Amino acid sequence: MPFNKGDIIALDFEMPDTGSFVTHSGVIVSCINVYRQDKCYVCAMMTSNNSNDLFSFHLNDTMLVKPGNKVNSQVRCHLITYVRGNHIKSENGMPFNKLKS
Repeated sequence: MPFNKGDIIALDFEMPDTGSFVTHSGVIVSCINVYRQDKCYVCAMMTSNNSNDLFSFHLNDTMLVKPGNKVNSQVRCHLITYVRGNHIKSENGMPFNKLKS
């Protein structure tokens, strides 16, 4: 099942400072046509480390379909990657949350 724009999933992001891969939540920012064309999703990393910068925005429960399970959740708009569907870590092939429109 293809995922959709706004779906929150888990995947391994390469950390720019170390080059190591760390599992993080990510929000799909690409539309379904990207998946149909290239069989991948473009995702922005999410974190809850509570640092503030000019490249991230904070999420609160009013922005999510289901209440979040992390305090200080943020989307890091400058940490973007693509991922193929078989590298997404999810239960039953479903996103674990979704951003509201």
